[in-house]
Order: sequence, then C-alpha cells, then structure tokens
Amino acid sequence: MADEALRKELIEEVRIANGLEVEGVRYDPKIFTEFLKENPDLAQNHHMLDCSIDDTSKFFAPRQIRVGHGFPTRGFSTNFRSPYQLVKESDGFYIERDGALLTKACFSEIPAWYEKTAASGTKLKDICQAPGSLAHGEGCVFTCYSNECALSMNGKDCRFCNIASTKKRFAEREGNFWKYPKDIAQTVKAAFDEGFDHFNISGGFVPERRELEYYIDVAEAIQDETGLEDFNGTAVIGAPEDLSVLERYKEAGYRTVAIHPEVWGEDWFNAICPGKAEVNGGFKHYLEAVDEAVQIFGKGRVRTQFVAGLQPKELVLEGVEYFASRGAIPFTIQWVPAIGSAFEGHRSPNENWHWDLVLKNYEILKKHGITYEQVYDVIPDWRQYADLYRINNHIDNGEVLFVDKRIKK
Repeated sequence: MADEALRKELIEEVRIANGLEVEGVRYDPKIFTEFLKENPDLAQNHHMLDCSIDDTSKFFAPRQIRVGHGFPTRGFSTNFRSPYQLVKESDGFYIERDGALLTKACFSEIPAWYEKTAASGTKLKDICQAPGSLAHGEGCVFTCYSNECALSMNGKDCRFCNIASTKKRFAEREGNFWKYPKDIAQTVKAAFDEGFDHFNISGGFVPERRELEYYIDVAEAIQDETGLEDFNGTAVIGAPEDLSVLERYKEAGYRTVAIHPEVWGEDWFNAICPGKAEVNGGFKHYLEAVDEAVQIFGKGRVRTQFVAGLQPKELVLEGVEYFASRGAIPFTIQWVPAIGSAFEGHRSPNENWHWDLVLKNYEILKKHGITYEQVYDVIPDWRQYADLYRINNHIDNGEVLFVDKRIKK
C-alpha cells in the first residue's frame, strides 16, 4: 500500500506538470529578481520557440519549472490568466491553483559547462542548452542551430509555430544566432565530460541539402572532438525528398532521428503545415519517410511528434497507434496558442483532455513493447509519459527513479 500511495503522489505531480504546460503560470516577475541575480544562467533562453501566451520580452523569468520531486515541464509558459500561480515564500517557490497550495517548485541546476567558453570566444551556454538535469537522471545537450525558418519567410510556416516571432523578440537580447559545428562539438565534449550523454539538434526549416550537409558537418566535428563514433545523437529533420539520404544521417553517426508530421491526416496536414506539405512531398511522403527511417535506424530509434489539441483526440490516437505499430516512437506535446503564432488567441483543450491523451499515449507505447530505455534514447527533453515510465518502473521493479536520493524504494 505504501508503494501505491507513492505511485499516486508522483503521478499527481506529473499531472500538475501537464497542467502547467497547458495553462501556463501567472506570477509577479519581481519574485525572480533576487533569484536570477544570483543564478543568471537560469534565466529563460528562447533559443527556438516561445511557449508563452503573454509577452515576456520586457523582463526575465526562469527557463523551466520543476514540480514536487523534480518532474519537469517543457519550458516556462507565461499566462497571466492561468489558474496556476507561482509564488515565493521564505523557504522557496510553490505552485498554487485557485489559491490552494499544490506542490513545491524548483528550477534546474546550472551545469558546470555553462561557464566555459569555446575556442571562438562564444560561451558554451549560448551554443547549447541543458533541458535535462543530471540531478534527476537526465543528460541531454540540445542545440537549435538556427532560429530562422525558410517557410515563415513566405508565409507558409506551420500555423502553431512562432519561431519567427520568437527570433524577432528575443534573438538579439539573448544572443541566439547561427551555431557553428566546431563550437557545438566543443560544447558537447564539455557536457559529456561532465556526465551528459545525449545530443539533440534541431532548428528552423532550411532547404534539404543545406540541412543534410550541416548535420554531417556537426556529426563529424563531434566525433573529432569527443573521439566517439556513436555520440548518441538525435537529428530532427524534415522528411527528405530522396529517402535514401536517411542512410547518410546514420552513416554520419546519428543514433536516432526525428521526423515530425505534427498532425494526423492529409487534409489536416495541408491546412496546418502548408509549407511542409509543399516542400516535403506531402503527408503520405512523411509516412513513407518514417517507415524508411525505422528500416535504417531500427525499431525504437525514430521519433514522431503530434501537436495535441489541434485535432479530435481520437484522430491523434489513431496516428499514435499507427506509428507505434510500425516501430517508431510517437509522442504528443500540448498545443499552446503561443504569442506570435497564427493561432495566437485561440484556446487549447483543457488540461484534463491533454492528461487523458498523455495516459493513452503511454499505454499505446507499452502495448507495442516500447521500453523506457528507447524513450530516453529518442526523446531527450522529457515528456510526461517518459516520467510515467520512470515512476512505474521504480514502483514495480525497484529501478532508480532519480539520481536525486529524495525518492527511495
């Protein structure tokens, strides 16, 4: 019974993290003044997207909220009308909902490599980020190599995306510009020396040939710098027109690949992702690309993403089932009608809708034999269902939940 009580407590914390991603959080920006003065590297960095509903360009907030025993949100979403409130007390930060205390809140620690500098003179923290935390058993190094998107330049960007708006509001303030392969490699080396063990690269949409050549340059630079042939890298790419080039990503050293259709169904794809539909061969070609990637990289080494809340739940689950049955790992992210996107001002389904989808996504993954180790390998920024794996493996099998020893069997 004690184990079941712990399971319930921990899953409730993950549910709160889900709610914060859907609803965002309100707060008085002044509560972070002293905290960010003491921990400037924990300030939010909009290296790719802004997941907030309200503008934060006039002040600074932390880059990620962790709740309870340390379960993370995807980022820090500001919504000054949210039912969730972040408050500061004498002994730390807390999350309240409608005035009732829910759980303690904390923020990820600063890795030592954030303080180092590449040979070019660029701070490593401005080249890559650490969305995970070694203290919680998460070791991803992430880079957004460019926050430019060729699709947004001609008005055909994905309707839920705000990468162009984010760049306009934050790039200069936060130093987010093109990343050079050698700088990325030196950052990955410093992070891996500290204990990080996964590299994830993504960015705005660029022409296919340019993307391939750049990713190969990055992989070769990492191999040269680290001495690792397999550096546990995930390449986030568009569906290539010539599917045979997927072999080149694997040959370059990437262990896993991510190809995101974003929505399920051809008509939805054409409407929500007009640029991808035009440039990447359409929805059916995306399906073919994922199938080919599974053949090349192997079962459990290809991830796909759905932006959940844009479509009926049953349709999303149909897509999750399809990809999982074919050896890919599908996951959903909570759609936030973020500022600067074409859907700014719209509403996402409520948090209970999203939480039910997370639970059903998790059950589909388990049904198809997808393991926690595979999820960790391809989804380095820790969606809620990855935490469900960790909790249930901890309770049922006695596996370590966190490196942090606050939770014990």
